[in-house]
Amino acid sequence: MHGWNDEEVDWKGIDDAYNIIGDTCRRYARLGGQVKEKFGTIRFYAQFGNLSLHGLIYPGYHYIRFPDWLYKLDTKVISPCLRFFLERIFRWWQAKVYNYAYQKALKKYPHLYEEITCCADYIELIKGCKQKLSFLRTINKVLNISNYY
Repeated sequence: MHGWNDEEVDWKGIDDAYNIIGDTCRRYARLGGQVKEKFGTIRFYAQFGNLSLHGLIYPGYHYIRFPDWLYKLDTKVISPCLRFFLERIFRWWQAKVYNYAYQKALKKYPHLYEEITCCADYIELIKGCKQKLSFLRTINKVLNISNYY
């Protein structure tokens, strides 16, 4: 974890990396969620499986941009049909794109490995990631607690 007064941190790289992750997931997997930087780490709160017409057209938007009649049709008819027929394939595809987005950011910014992976919500979906307990390691480092992990 870093503070804004840390000068040795690549803030531009962190900013670019979270944009890569968020844009790739939104563009190729229609995977919405909140992407942000907090304490020098990347946070992506992904919303897997949002399979609806609104979610496909406007991924990540919570404000409904449809007229009332289309929103009701989407929630009552279109979304249940999409979920019934495509949910397993859609979630599989989203997991693949999630991994691809993180790998793309890690390839471009290998020196930010800890900052990119430490707070990933679904660390198990990122192939080759060795940091299962990296968030606890980061907390221990900041608080000067001996490393039990």
